[in-house]
Amino acid sequence: MKRFSYLILLLASFTACKRSLDEKAFSAIYTQDFYKSAGDAEAAISAAYGSLYVMYSSGAPLFASDWSADQTFPRNVVGRNSLPMFTYDAPYSVQTSFGRSNESPMEIWKRAYQGIESANWVIDKVPAITMDTVRRNSIVGEAYFLRGFYHWMLTKNFGSIVVKTAPTNSIDGAFVGSSPISEVYNQIISDLSTAERLLSDYSASFVKGRVSKQSAQLLHAKAALYNERWDEAQKSAQAVINSGKYTLMPSFVDLFTAAKKDQARQEVLFDVELNNTTNPIRQSQVHYFYAPLGVSDYNKGGAGGIYVFSAFYNSFAANDARKQLLATSYTNGSGVVVPQANIDTRLATKDLVLMGKYKDPNSVGAYASNNLYLLRLADAYLIAAEAEARATGPSTSAYTNVNAIRTRAGLPNLTEGLGKEAFIDSVLVERSKEFYGEGDRWYDLTRTGKFLTVISTAVNADYPERTVTARNKYFPIPQVEINANPKLEQNPDWK
Repeated sequence: MKRFSYLILLLASFTACKRSLDEKAFSAIYTQDFYKSAGDAEAAISAAYGSLYVMYSSGAPLFASDWSADQTFPRNVVGRNSLPMFTYDAPYSVQTSFGRSNESPMEIWKRAYQGIESANWVIDKVPAITMDTVRRNSIVGEAYFLRGFYHWMLTKNFGSIVVKTAPTNSIDGAFVGSSPISEVYNQIISDLSTAERLLSDYSASFVKGRVSKQSAQLLHAKAALYNERWDEAQKSAQAVINSGKYTLMPSFVDLFTAAKKDQARQEVLFDVELNNTTNPIRQSQVHYFYAPLGVSDYNKGGAGGIYVFSAFYNSFAANDARKQLLATSYTNGSGVVVPQANIDTRLATKDLVLMGKYKDPNSVGAYASNNLYLLRLADAYLIAAEAEARATGPSTSAYTNVNAIRTRAGLPNLTEGLGKEAFIDSVLVERSKEFYGEGDRWYDLTRTGKFLTVISTAVNADYPERTVTARNKYFPIPQVEINANPKLEQNPDWK
């Protein structure tokens, strides 16, 4: 099935002149003898998850968003610096020329549509397979979740995008025009609602990395929040909290301790499962770039390519437990403590801060065993608080939800009696401190419009000026895709 999915994508991506092709895509060669057994169904859903692992292996979903925001920045090298400086173009020419396209939005576009194609085949074919009904429903539910997730990844990055809800079995079927953002969200939420009906409640018996009913509810809540469906977002987020299937890890530091990642499953609803072995290879360069150069107490081999803005580090209260995963020094492989000014002498700024959410002292070179968290319970609390405040103002339950996160961080309850806007701003600050380095902050800034004022203040000696404009709310659709698909148009602000 993977071979077929990639074949169609290649046809869609590289066929610049469709009129000159007379060949028929014989998809039946791959589908008539597949999707017959329970084993086929399991292989098919594994392929749909596979695109997720490839996407996050390069780090593109985290790099494209976090380097655009106000918390972390990459070492100022050609290709990477175009993201924090907003100098990228529709062809992503610099990233392509310098071999960094797999770290760019291009990678998100490519891998998301591969995942959608795989999910569409599961949704189309697996319901007819004779197998255990509960497991079959779960597989189809996972496919609906993944299709919703991949479309959500695309629309929050590119705005108006192509919605694909059927497998591609012809050349003509590979060419589809984009849909308005509101229609994209309608499809995402429809898929997630279907997933909620088909998936089971979470239990410890779940295969690691697979999604539950609560996973679909939380993504539903987040998609609704992004689309300003406040009541729907609050209801779905609160349903996750009230289910009792997940609980917050008592310690924020333990949540991101590699050796305790199985315990962390009590909070994590969806993640990218990684390991420090080469068989199977489940690797991401995220860990490698956040670790200091060489061997250290972070990783047994790091590139030292990503750091935290000192202003963000200084914004934490001294007793905030989340600050413990930020540091101004580290211990190298020889047991010597490296001070802040010497963390990375390749940079102009010496005011460097390290981020330790992806530490793994037992890593094997670039192979680390930390999982990358995509959805966790803390999000449900903060979505419920924000959505309720936006709909009706800050109620007692909204305070209760945000205070659950503050309590875990070791902070006092949020000040009572805040006005609506002050309360919402407080929740956004809480989100910033809770999810730094997890690829979330940029989308909070773009969905609220705050990116236009916040980004210009996140500067240092390596990035003394960052000029962001309204069109940077979304990345340009890769020009190569527009060239290949006559029905696809560039986002208006990038034309």
